Amino acid sequence: MLSVGQAINAIEYDPVWYYALRSRSPKILFDKWYRFERYAHSTNRVRIEEKSDCSAVFTRYGINGNEPSTPENLLICGLMIALLEAIGCQNLECYMQDNEGNWLKIREDLKFVLPEGTNASAFDIVDTGCWRISWQAFILYQTNSEDFQGEFNFELPPIRPPKNRGKVRKIVQYIANDISRVWKVEDVALEMGYSIRSLQRLLTTSNLNFSKLIRLVRIQSACKMLSREKNSLTAIAFCLGFSDSAHFSRDFKASMGLSPSAYRKSLCL
Repeated sequence: MLSVGQAINAIEYDPVWYYALRSRSPKILFDKWYRFERYAHSTNRVRIEEKSDCSAVFTRYGINGNEPSTPENLLICGLMIALLEAIGCQNLECYMQDNEGNWLKIREDLKFVLPEGTNASAFDIVDTGCWRISWQAFILYQTNSEDFQGEFNFELPPIRPPKNRGKVRKIVQYIANDISRVWKVEDVALEMGYSIRSLQRLLTTSNLNFSKLIRLVRIQSACKMLSREKNSLTAIAFCLGFSDSAHFSRDFKASMGLSPSAYRKSLCL
């Protein structure tokens, strides 16, 4: 079951996992995981306690009286490991606790191992609902999957003065590269070398504000994603950072004059 979780690297394009793999740090990945669980109304979830920049403890728990099963715990553990390694966590190791509270290593050198001195029944003596994952360093790695956003030519509103246009387009592309992230103005400013004040001033003088910019990227990204029949409306709404499908539909219709479903049908005419 741990190995099955590694299949994230082999599945064909799926928007949810594509954007998970676009995460620029483990913390951003964890934030997306929390959003995914809430969005999917998961009855079994993961509590993530970041111990340092290079380690975290994961605890599985149920809500409404549910109790996560061992196979499910192992599957989620394997999937989390695969995601962390895929985005750039180097020399990752994973541990689970035995009945006496000792941490037993189950992952090193890109493969799963049985704890020393145990056999195939090892997981009968460990708590599969709690794991510690650590890594030596994080080196950002962008997946070799098809670049879904690519150099998508976003249509910008009239921007004056013209010298701001290139700067705004660069910001738009940066946000679009990971639109599923819940962006804050301070995140964009820090990562693109602006102060918050200077970024807000750039947008204001360009007849924009931060929320308007995010909406522009979301709606134009939605138009592109709706052109793919495999993308469900729920998946698109999640990947674009909307709180729910209803919010996505309202924003899309307000901007485009059509519901997402009607827009998709119009592409086939």
